[in-house]
Amino acid sequence: MTKSFLLKSIHGKDVSGEAVVLTGGFSPRYHLNREQGVFSLPGHELDGESPQGKILICDFARGGIAGGWSLNDLKYKEFVPKALVFVRANPVMVQGSIFAGITIAEGLNKEDFELLKTAKYVQLNAENKKLIMEEKNSRRLTV
Repeated sequence: MTKSFLLKSIHGKDVSGEAVVLTGGFSPRYHLNREQGVFSLPGHELDGESPQGKILICDFARGGIAGGWSLNDLKYKEFVPKALVFVRANPVMVQGSIFAGITIAEGLNKEDFELLKTAKYVQLNAENKKLIMEEKNSRRLTV
């Protein structure tokens, strides 16, 4: 099944990759071990996994200014995801993503976010502000 979702904004380049959907917000500072490049969520399904090369789809951005510089730190260590997609981002996460060269998008509605919980592979088309869901059966995760 292929389905397209119109986004409010995308900053960055076109990307595609494995989708990982998170509910409960995302903070690169608090949810990632920046020394090892893996999720640091004890007891969570994602604990110990790398976000590198994946597209994280989240309901909202968590944290403040430290989240922005954390993304840039992760870029130099080559631990960054390909893109971040939010229902609602925050200005610090947008600024940090742009500075680190990570594609970031926002503006999914809640119904589309629920549908994307079944995505396995997605594409972001920056020019048309679209997210395209390619397959089913992603992992559904809550942090």
